Amino acid sequence: RDSIVMLASAVANGRCVAHAPVARVAKTHRSRVAQPLRAVGTGESSATSSGEASEGPAPPALDSEMGVDYAPFKALLEAGEWEKADDEHRRLMCVLAGEDAEDREWVYFTEVDNMPVTDLRTIDELWKFYSNNRFGFSVQRKIWISQKKQWAKFFKKIDWTTGENGDYRKFPQEFQWRADAAPGHMPLTNALRGTQLLAALLEHPAFGPGLPPRTSEGSFFEGTASKETPVRLELPTVGGTIDVVGRFGKFVVLFGQELLK
Repeated sequence: RDSIVMLASAVANGRCVAHAPVARVAKTHRSRVAQPLRAVGTGESSATSSGEASEGPAPPALDSEMGVDYAPFKALLEAGEWEKADDEHRRLMCVLAGEDAEDREWVYFTEVDNMPVTDLRTIDELWKFYSNNRFGFSVQRKIWISQKKQWAKFFKKIDWTTGENGDYRKFPQEFQWRADAAPGHMPLTNALRGTQLLAALLEHPAFGPGLPPRTSEGSFFEGTASKETPVRLELPTVGGTIDVVGRFGKFVVLFGQELLK
């Protein structure tokens, strides 16, 4: 009887020892399966626990209707050089807008209509691919619409402004050149001269329904072919208003002093 008890105990202990590594292997197996198959920006794939390789999605094709070379832009994004990629992106916008924009090195909002859908989508797909769908015009458009196309709320959401007054970040030192920046933080579009350029880009047929017709003065009609809220001009921020009032006050003081001389 004693030998039977000892035998049963040994078997029970043997089972415990045998099952422990099996549990650890199973846990390790699950953790390997849960790993992403593609490293961001590299297109590399990793093997599953069964030894079979699974390829990740291929980078976007560098299509262009204008024969533009997007390889340098792609390389900067792939290397995680976000600020340099944004600089190259800005140069590409001027190329797509035409020779006049290239000469002045900035784009006027009426020139956005000339930008091919294919090229804008290529640029957007590259931004999205190498940021895990975090950056790009189409990403910004979704956020803009979610904020009812209210610019102040949109800029705050994508972290282009700071403080209670919604002051614009100083370019380039205050912008977040990181992969974990707020969704929609890149690409940057200068909105200090107004929001018409950014509105034209976000409403371009590459991403949206296109802008409503413009008057001879360049402003937008209220009507639009889509069911979305039409583009409206926004009031200046509180910080901007205070700044303008302050500058005007200084001018009045200086003018008064000159009159008293």
